[in-house]
Amino acid sequence: MNSPDYGDYASLKIPPLAPNEALETFELEDGFRIELVAHEPDVVNPVAMDIDADGRLWVVEMRSYMPVHNKSAEETSEMEQVPESRIVVLEDTTGDGQIDHNWVFMDSLVLPRSIKVLDDGVLIAEPPNTWFIQDTTGDGIGDTKELVFNRYGDPESDNVEHMDNGLMWGMDNWIYSVYSDVSLRRVNGGWQTRPFEQMTQWGITQDDWGRLYSTHNSRTLVSHLVPYSYSHRHPKFSLEAGINSSIAESETMWPAHPTGVNRGYRINEIVREDGTLKRSTATCGPVIYRGDQFGEAYRGNAFVPEPAGNLIKRLVNLDKDPEAITAEAQFAYEGREFLTSTDERFRPVNLYNGPDGAIYVVDMYQGIFQHAHYLTDHLRDYAVEHDLHKPAGDSKFGRIYRIVRDDRPIDYDTPNLTQSAPEQLLQFLSHKNGKLRDAAQQLLVQRSPKEVIPQLENLVRNQQKVFYTRLQALWTLEGYDRNIYKPDALYTIATDALQDTHSRIRAAAVRILEQGVRSNPEVSNSLVKTAKNEDAPYTQLQLLATLGATNGSEQNEAMADILNRNLDSVYFREKFLTGVHGKESDMLALLKTAYSWDGTDDKNKKWILERLRDAENNNETDSPTLAGEELRLYKLGEQQFRNCMACHGNQGGGIEGVAPALSGSRWVNREDPAALTSILLKGYTNRDTEFAGVMPSHSYLTDEEVAAVLTYIRQSWENDAPPVAIETVSSIRKATEEHSGEWTKEELQKLQN
Repeated sequence: MNSPDYGDYASLKIPPLAPNEALETFELEDGFRIELVAHEPDVVNPVAMDIDADGRLWVVEMRSYMPVHNKSAEETSEMEQVPESRIVVLEDTTGDGQIDHNWVFMDSLVLPRSIKVLDDGVLIAEPPNTWFIQDTTGDGIGDTKELVFNRYGDPESDNVEHMDNGLMWGMDNWIYSVYSDVSLRRVNGGWQTRPFEQMTQWGITQDDWGRLYSTHNSRTLVSHLVPYSYSHRHPKFSLEAGINSSIAESETMWPAHPTGVNRGYRINEIVREDGTLKRSTATCGPVIYRGDQFGEAYRGNAFVPEPAGNLIKRLVNLDKDPEAITAEAQFAYEGREFLTSTDERFRPVNLYNGPDGAIYVVDMYQGIFQHAHYLTDHLRDYAVEHDLHKPAGDSKFGRIYRIVRDDRPIDYDTPNLTQSAPEQLLQFLSHKNGKLRDAAQQLLVQRSPKEVIPQLENLVRNQQKVFYTRLQALWTLEGYDRNIYKPDALYTIATDALQDTHSRIRAAAVRILEQGVRSNPEVSNSLVKTAKNEDAPYTQLQLLATLGATNGSEQNEAMADILNRNLDSVYFREKFLTGVHGKESDMLALLKTAYSWDGTDDKNKKWILERLRDAENNNETDSPTLAGEELRLYKLGEQQFRNCMACHGNQGGGIEGVAPALSGSRWVNREDPAALTSILLKGYTNRDTEFAGVMPSHSYLTDEEVAAVLTYIRQSWENDAPPVAIETVSSIRKATEEHSGEWTKEELQKLQN
């Protein structure tokens, strides 16, 4: 396909500009320039991309988006459901910054929106499905298609704007999306999910601490300020404060010219009297700059596109205090922006850090980019008046740009990390460019080379190394295959990291140690000891969250102490309550006696006590007709099940798209517990279309703990199966110890028979 003849559109009031002409419409902060990387016909309607470990751009094209301007939302959505979207790959083979090779990796997609390139394949989000695509022939074209997750967006909805997007590999080795209530992780070749407190609405990025950020059209920057994935632990309490919080000091915009805005009729609220956008209305696709080309003053800054105003904002100071829970980003300028354009078709929808230290801009380059679901008559009329609804049909455009610091050198020749030896990848964990550090971490995690484990541990312990190197080395070890880097080794290095001078590294160590609090008494004891001496607010909050997964008087006392020290903070009050399921009575007694809360007039203390009493009085836990040892195991299992709630629900009902229900499950209620016990010990791989995912191995649990949790779930809710004895678990563990990897349904059926 050839480039369009832009002269054919010259008569339009606001015509699409040739790429070289569009470059002339930009104004940037002094000292910066913008470069063209790719344009139509090589990219069309781009909405997202990923840059792989060798520097290639994998671009998601949403080609069928808004094909018309004058039909209803229902009619428009139906027209969009055509398989004409693609994933295209752009490559600079000479290292001169110019794309000289491109191809289509996959076509015939319907409204794809996200992509993540892995070592051996590619994740592609095509709502409501997430696919794992592999090229098995080496021709650069995806030829296998495995369903990973089938609830990526609401399958009953045709609202293309309110749909999951992202697929960003977080520093903690989970893959996150906004508008989604789950995160993904690959485990031994299968896929594991866990609940995630939803962020909205478009685009996701992280900083050097691993903190997540997104935007919500009228809120320039949002973040989860508190440790997340804890809302599902208690049936009555969830997190609200510090979740999806707006952290920008204001929403003021300073575009270069008047533009059409969906709510532009709201003069002096959304637009100024001169027609320029006054405040954010379509912010999306942010990036936290983690490169090395702009200079230190820009590291950690947020850059946020506002496509309705044809601009990119810069925000500063959001990461100035690593110990703090809260954050507040300030705009870098007054009365101007980092980048503006006078081309109203410039629609920056996503920004990315590049391996060369530049920021890459995904420009949809579309006249009308507001979807028909929300397109007002005001904007429709404006678009028609200014010819923004033309050209239509096959005339589609798209651009990828690169923003570069003009007075500093830039090296476009990206290292080919996929061809690097483990020792070479290790060196990139110390690189100033966070994009390269992330790529090295992800390759090391996926490959788990045993020979560099001692060097990784040395990086974690070496206080002379910059904090982000120590932090990413720690998370790299956390991501290693547990058959190669054993849990006890991970707990040892994480325990050492509890003494780190950087509070976010200590918080990461606490989060990692959470995996061992039930199975390793030394881990639990080290956290209790740490809690007594920790002063940094965020690390204290992570300790409170993690201790909520424990049992025991010392652990309860540590939780109560952290709460009592931070009682004025709603973050601590909410986090405390998420971790008290099954021990409300113990906490009530402890707070009344040890801290003299009984009869208090303090509003925050009363708030906690009232909620603990309410949860205690309304506890719907079944009272089985068990006695003696069986009742003891049941009670122990009730406490342990708190760790299972995040996936299987508070009452065993499952969480759609995350994990199946245990209540009423035929696997749970079988007379013979062999299959169920084997699942808990070794894990379970399920490739059914109704639920595709992985139940991870819990072999680290003791025989007593396995017997306890199985007894609890077999005697709770709708279930009425016999309890499981410790001796039974011991026998099944021994009989299946030679089995490698997770069980399949077929294997379990044979085992059961």
